[in-house]
Amino acid sequence: MELILCLAGFGMTTSIVMAVIKSFSRYDTYQARLAALEEKVSEPENAAKGQSLIKKVISSIARLFTARSATPELQFRLLRAGIPLKGEEYLTIWLLSIVLLPGVMYLLTFSPWAIPIGILVGIFMPRIYLKQKQDARLQALNGQLCDALVTMANGLRAGFGFQQAMDSVKKELPDPIAAEFAWTLREMNLGCSHEEALLNLGKRVGSDDLDMIITGIIIQRQVGGNLAEILENISGTIRERSRIKREIKVLTAQGRLSGLIIGLLPLVLIAVMLLINPDYFNVMIRDIRGIVMLGTAAVLEIIGFILINKIIDIDW
Repeated sequence: MELILCLAGFGMTTSIVMAVIKSFSRYDTYQARLAALEEKVSEPENAAKGQSLIKKVISSIARLFTARSATPELQFRLLRAGIPLKGEEYLTIWLLSIVLLPGVMYLLTFSPWAIPIGILVGIFMPRIYLKQKQDARLQALNGQLCDALVTMANGLRAGFGFQQAMDSVKKELPDPIAAEFAWTLREMNLGCSHEEALLNLGKRVGSDDLDMIITGIIIQRQVGGNLAEILENISGTIRERSRIKREIKVLTAQGRLSGLIIGLLPLVLIAVMLLINPDYFNVMIRDIRGIVMLGTAAVLEIIGFILINKIIDIDW
């Protein structure tokens, strides 16, 4: 009990220190970090020394908890998710959650099951959150591509250059596409070729539709042609792909629901039995035959869940 309280106190203290340090960070978004290469960011002189010291402290703390080899890939995923954190900061928060949550949950419930559950939550919850943010941002950006193409095509027909057309998208559309186009424009202004900046955009976002747009633009720049017309044709193709994707989602809804039921129904039944009559289910745990039956059932459930998801996962 005392060890858990010490760990909880240490984790809570460290998280508070990180929160204070993070509030003094100069750049809260990756756009600001790139903008620093283009122009000097002025800050109050009386806070500069304090912020420099704070950054050294956070770096020292982060190095105790993080693995440097995992940081670059994680930083790339954070950029895709639009989370304004460095890789080492995210890893530090992740490890703190693994240390802190079990103690907090135990203090709230005084149940021995709270510790393993808290560890599992601390391990998987930050990863699930990062994946959800990444998918949500990608979905939002894909939904803006058609409007961005129409805006660029109209700008090109009005006499704008390619960068001016991209700038109009940055000004007229909201994030996340405005932020990505702003990043690409800064790279172009800092000396990157158009092709290289566009390829970097595709790598950052990871969208098949955006890759198709970038491929079309690069080919047009190499062989010539009416870029406005090309963008409009690509916009029509993306709309048709979105329509087909929605139809597939409707047609596979029953299969997805079946997979969800297969995965959750046994767990729900076990939870209900434990709440209503724990002794009724304890036989399955105390007897070796019950343990074998539970293990076999779990394996079959996992196989069925995987097979159903494979069937409804249509690659097109």
